[in-house]
Amino acid sequence: MDPATAQQAQTIAVSVFVVLLMLSVGLDLSLPALARVVRRPGGLVAGIAGQYVVVPPVALAIAHGLGLPPAPTAGLVLCAVAPGGPMGAYLALQARGDVALAAALVLVCNLLNTVFVPFGLDLAGVHTGPTDGDYLWPMARMILLFQVLPLSAGVVVRRLAPDRALRLQRGCARLANLILVVVAVVVVSTQLPRFLDAGMQTLLAVEGTVLTAMATGWLLAPRRRPARIALACTGVIHSVSACVLLASAWFPDPATLLTVFAYSGMMFTTGVVAARWMRRTES
Repeated sequence: MDPATAQQAQTIAVSVFVVLLMLSVGLDLSLPALARVVRRPGGLVAGIAGQYVVVPPVALAIAHGLGLPPAPTAGLVLCAVAPGGPMGAYLALQARGDVALAAALVLVCNLLNTVFVPFGLDLAGVHTGPTDGDYLWPMARMILLFQVLPLSAGVVVRRLAPDRALRLQRGCARLANLILVVVAVVVVSTQLPRFLDAGMQTLLAVEGTVLTAMATGWLLAPRRRPARIALACTGVIHSVSACVLLASAWFPDPATLLTVFAYSGMMFTTGVVAARWMRRTES
């Protein structure tokens, strides 16, 4: 299989995975649970504040402390200022966290990213290319098609046919897990040289930022284990699909995009391991 075809197949697989996991999350959601998040927004506010206020400055400090060049620093900060990866809600579901809080945080962060990503990069002193708003429609379309619509469909099915929703949720979760394993094997086997080319300093900076994002969510969450799991899982997973889009459009140095790929691999690995550990240690 030629590289272009392989990349297209991988993109399709990831797209199907995101749709399935958001559908799975929606099938486990109820309208009263979502209403509770709105009535008691403390967890939502804590998650937003932690990911936009705490994580980016720490990422920038780590980059400067390790002496990263400008291009990897740009990739690291870009990932740090773009929370809301859809897999965060799915990990919260797998770890038995507050799924409603996690789903709400994912959706809100994706909407805020259209404003806070360029603002955060500018505040961090990261130079970008022209930011004329051409990225807004691709980001909005991606959020609508792959996150909002499947999540909403799951909530509707849960509302109208709860028994069927339970069976469908299990099937979607199993299929999503299978696709995740296949994609992970493919990514590791094909992208490992690129991750290693990023250099040890970049990899250390990436993992430090990933762990900071997860720990920030856990520590700032309300003192309920489900809420802490939700904020930790959504914190560790940032919106790398948007970061790939923006790195390709804004940063000509390939080291920036390579750092985004490294962030993607390390956050998924860390997030999956952490979610499994949190589920097993549940009292």
